[in-house]
Amino acid sequence: MPEKRLQHISNTISFRIALPAFLTILLFVIAIFYVVLPQLEQSLMNRKQEMIMELTETAWSLIGDYHERELSGELSPDEARRRAVLRIGNLRYGPEKKDYFWINDMTPRMIMHPYRTDLDGKDITDFKDPKGKRLFVEFVQIVKKQGAGYVDYMWQWKDESQRIAPKISYVKGYTPWGWIVGTGMYIDDVKAEIATIRNHLAAVSAGILVIISLLALYSIRQSLLADRERQRIFAERGVLMKSLEQSTERFRNLIETTSDWIWEIDREGRYTYSSPRVENLLGFEPEEILHTTLTTFSAPDQAAAVNAAFAKLLAAGKPFSGFEITSLGKDGQVVVLECNAVPIFDDQGSLAGYRGVARDITERKIAMETLKKSRDDLHASLEETVASLASTAEKRDPYTAGHQQRVDRLACAIAREIGFPEDKIEGLHIAALLHDIGKITLPSEYLAKPTRLSTEEKALFKLHPEVGYEILKRIHFPWPVADIVLQHHEHLDGTGYPQGLKDDEILLEAKILAVADVVEAMSSHRPYRPSLGIDIALDEIRSGRGSRYHGESVDACLKLILEKKFDLSYTMDEGGGGVG
Repeated sequence: MPEKRLQHISNTISFRIALPAFLTILLFVIAIFYVVLPQLEQSLMNRKQEMIMELTETAWSLIGDYHERELSGELSPDEARRRAVLRIGNLRYGPEKKDYFWINDMTPRMIMHPYRTDLDGKDITDFKDPKGKRLFVEFVQIVKKQGAGYVDYMWQWKDESQRIAPKISYVKGYTPWGWIVGTGMYIDDVKAEIATIRNHLAAVSAGILVIISLLALYSIRQSLLADRERQRIFAERGVLMKSLEQSTERFRNLIETTSDWIWEIDREGRYTYSSPRVENLLGFEPEEILHTTLTTFSAPDQAAAVNAAFAKLLAAGKPFSGFEITSLGKDGQVVVLECNAVPIFDDQGSLAGYRGVARDITERKIAMETLKKSRDDLHASLEETVASLASTAEKRDPYTAGHQQRVDRLACAIAREIGFPEDKIEGLHIAALLHDIGKITLPSEYLAKPTRLSTEEKALFKLHPEVGYEILKRIHFPWPVADIVLQHHEHLDGTGYPQGLKDDEILLEAKILAVADVVEAMSSHRPYRPSLGIDIALDEIRSGRGSRYHGESVDACLKLILEKKFDLSYTMDEGGGGVG
């Protein structure tokens, strides 16, 4: 083939490699900065708005608690309002604990503002922000129109009266008392978070772009090198066809320039040929390798095992691949070789030896170890994050501290007992640690109440699986963690909550978790009752086996506790484990 034709093919191949690489980089930049980043910014703003709505709803529910105490006669109207104002006025949140709530009425008149006490008790109808907006009038209008909503305006920065910043607040009216309660977020705070995300994303994107560019350049370079090699082979094609000796010599030259070490051994495993590449890999001249064996240079601590494995390969007389040997080079350097070979037979069909290649995979092995460590570090980080989330709910309820960890231990033990796959047990472990995360929104009075909850309180309490689901559904776990948390109080007969699901509609992980949760809860102390004991807890799951509770999980739980003496009394902090 003419050299110009070969050069044209080479340029075409290089262009075909470079163009997709360039387009990939361009599309990546467009996707990150014009699609992903705006969506992230909008998502962050939406989450912040949802947060202040949820916080306002919490403060609003506190007012409702005091109103109920007023209606029951426990508190006078004035005392109920005074306590509500004091309670909400002391609430703080945020990184600096300076974000707050305020209350005004429908006049509007300021009932309470923690940082603007000069407005307390005053008519604020004509109060305007620096842009002339009568913000308190807008609060009243939006409450009259739809009961609650968002309003944006200019306001002082937290407790710094001289600093004015844009703000979005969520307000909600409490009709029985004619109050409006609200809290807000500062736009500058959100912009700062977005800027941080943008900077991190830009750094990661730059790294990825550099890697893609280097890979593209490497591919082009390798293509050019391969094209040059093909040109050389075609140029020598005519000469190679002239004589067998020249053909053999040039074929050997080609073998000896490859990056792999080419070798041949006899049926006893001794080298009969070695390409010069061995000097690059191990530092030995080819002549020094002859008559030694493939395992001669293996690391001393692995020599016996390697010799046994290699002897078995030779005895089989079949092709082998992926046979790894950790070798010591001439200067003591460690080199990991991957050997692939095919058998050679003589004219009588008897095994004469093997012809094969050895490739240096030291860097690949190091990279795999690094990747494994990175994966392990990510898994440890996930465990720490989940543990922190779990402890957040339990710190609000000292009476059930350790409940989620004990449920996790028992649920994972049940899952193993019934032969549940280990990869799915890890998802169950995460869900068990977080199954009560939804209680974080319950008033602390409910969690520590020394008597049984009222009907209304129970109704609110039963919302915690749905709240947990809403918290977790935005986290992209590799398992259905949010759905497991949502369903862990469902029963096979449809009598559970919050959705009243039946047998086939409930995830198996949720069924297992339900059994573990019932046993641990009934056998543990609660503010409104002492522990019922493990026997009563086991009687409960026995009586509900197959009707309310998953039969196989019940059997496994009974076997663990009664036969294998499973200890439910200690938590992960005392030595227990989930996925272990």
